[in-house]
Amino acid sequence: MTRGRVWGYYHSDTGTIFALEVDADYFGMTERGWTVPAAPGTIPFPRGWTPRKVYGLDDRGAIQFAVVASVSADLWTGVTTTFTINGSDELPHTCTVFKRKAERNQVKP
Repeated sequence: MTRGRVWGYYHSDTGTIFALEVDADYFGMTERGWTVPAAPGTIPFPRGWTPRKVYGLDDRGAIQFAVVASVSADLWTGVTTTFTINGSDELPHTCTVFKRKAERNQVKP
């Protein structure tokens, strides 16, 4: 069953606020930094950019990632060291963070 998508506010490292589409289940996980749905007309996250992410190992040993909406989010600051993903088996899996990767602008001049 499709869970749906939500446009949320993504706070870039430069202070610009963009709208980024995320899985509705993950949007509800406050440790990822999502707050309220983005208002219509909010500038979408630019193509060619990669949002900040944390990477973790799930309970099966597979590498997973979570997009983090803000540098003040608990997952980014280290206040929270685990996150949950919905596995292909339709069950929740807890992941332990081992790496953080900052956002990147991949557009080449």
